[in-house]
Amino acid sequence: MGEAMREVADVHEWAERKKEKTLIARTGADIERAKREGKSALFLGPQDSLFLEARTAFLDIAWDMGIRVIQLSYQRSDAADGCWDRVDGGLTNFGVNLVEAMNRRGMLIDLSHVGDRSTMEAIELSKQPCSFTHVIPRKTTPRDLSPYAKWAGGEKFLKLALGRGRTDEALKACIEKGGMVGVTPFFAKTGKATTLTDDLMDQVDYVVDLVGADHVGFGSDLDYRNSVTRGAYIWKHPDRVDVTYHTAMDKTWGYGWLEFMPNFTKGLVTRGYSDQEIRGILGANWVHLFKKVWGS
Repeated sequence: MGEAMREVADVHEWAERKKEKTLIARTGADIERAKREGKSALFLGPQDSLFLEARTAFLDIAWDMGIRVIQLSYQRSDAADGCWDRVDGGLTNFGVNLVEAMNRRGMLIDLSHVGDRSTMEAIELSKQPCSFTHVIPRKTTPRDLSPYAKWAGGEKFLKLALGRGRTDEALKACIEKGGMVGVTPFFAKTGKATTLTDDLMDQVDYVVDLVGADHVGFGSDLDYRNSVTRGAYIWKHPDRVDVTYHTAMDKTWGYGWLEFMPNFTKGLVTRGYSDQEIRGILGANWVHLFKKVWGS
């Protein structure tokens, strides 16, 4: 817990130094205020619950430090098994207590890396909406050894990607509880499309057809801690990004760099989404969910 809070404190100190450009969002309204003021809203969401040390009492500290989203597990944790663990035994006793405590506290439960059984149990138990903040559907997860898949690790990469894909059953169950699905470009590359934007649009289309546009958003899978270093490395070594999307950094996408996000918007327009649906997918759907769970 101590190490995690030191990291959170570092983010707070950074945000304070950059307060003319950013703020840490604690409510959905904070995100709207950031937009009005021309700032970036940053919300804190650990990818694992291990920092709680199997004590729900630590949620109060996490809440006070601005944490509003917690993923139950990345790989096996005190709360649940992960999507890459050999056996998924479902929620532990602590996992059950954690889901209930997060509901009471108004924290959003993230299930992006959680095992299938643990995921379904969490959704069924939760009285609040849950989320998949950065996933793709398992049915459309790339399965062919494309040049990109070979570069990324071959069969091992395909297995990892398949584990990260979420089942149709889980996606629909999440939405039935009022939740959200964030579609990520991270595992979307099939190597068949000309650009990553096309691959990503295919994933978005599938999820929208499954659960409706009002429950779909963008999930970059790039965060504050690693996006700067990862992005800087890619910028210096574009040859290491990909071997199929063949312009430097794939100028139609840019691996999540914000300067290329208009291409995502253009992709939604090209696929025929309405203005209201596009606003929702670009962020309004997330804000609606945050307000529902965190409060206005």
